[in-house]
Amino acid sequence: MSEPRAIDYLNEMQKAAAEALYFVGGMDEAAFAEDNLTFKAVAFCHFTIGAAASRLLVAHPEFATEHPTLPWTKICGTGNRILEDVFALDASDIWDATYRTLPELLVEIDAIRHWHAEGE
Repeated sequence: MSEPRAIDYLNEMQKAAAEALYFVGGMDEAAFAEDNLTFKAVAFCHFTIGAAASRLLVAHPEFATEHPTLPWTKICGTGNRILEDVFALDASDIWDATYRTLPELLVEIDAIRHWHAEGE
């Protein structure tokens, strides 16, 4: 089986980010903190984003240099922190990360996917 292309990893990141935002749609932070199923699903989405980013950079190390607008270290680190501290995850931290970082991540991924449209 051949190595997935960079776009395949980006697709996984985009899908996980969109799912996380969908899962929390219509909730406030208090409801999110009380909903263990949604909390765990969203945390897993953040883990998936980090894992896909890490694998993308291993398989295609030039990609980070070609697309420096994404905070690659932070994205990969988030996935690692979730895995390492799974029993100490804080709903407030996951909530903040979801609303603070994922909308912009989706914008950045979309820009990477459509960079030809910008004339580059």
